[in-house]
Amino acid sequence: MDQAILEHEAMRLPPAQRALLADALLVSLDDEAAREVESAWATVAEERLAAYQRGEVGASDGAAVLGRLRAGLKNA
Repeated sequence: MDQAILEHEAMRLPPAQRALLADALLVSLDDEAAREVESAWATVAEERLAAYQRGEVGASDGAAVLGRLRAGLKNA
């Protein structure tokens, strides 16, 4: 369906139905953006795991890292 025709037909809907349609369209955009972000983070995680497996980066104990961060914040 042509966008102009779709828009024309949507504008003929009662206000409440237009609002529901607008909400559904916005949610669909949010879902797409969320999928893009999730995909990007998955790529980053895979790259970090590969770097770890190649020995390019090491691992740190989470509790120790948080302790150092907290100590740094207290001294700041």
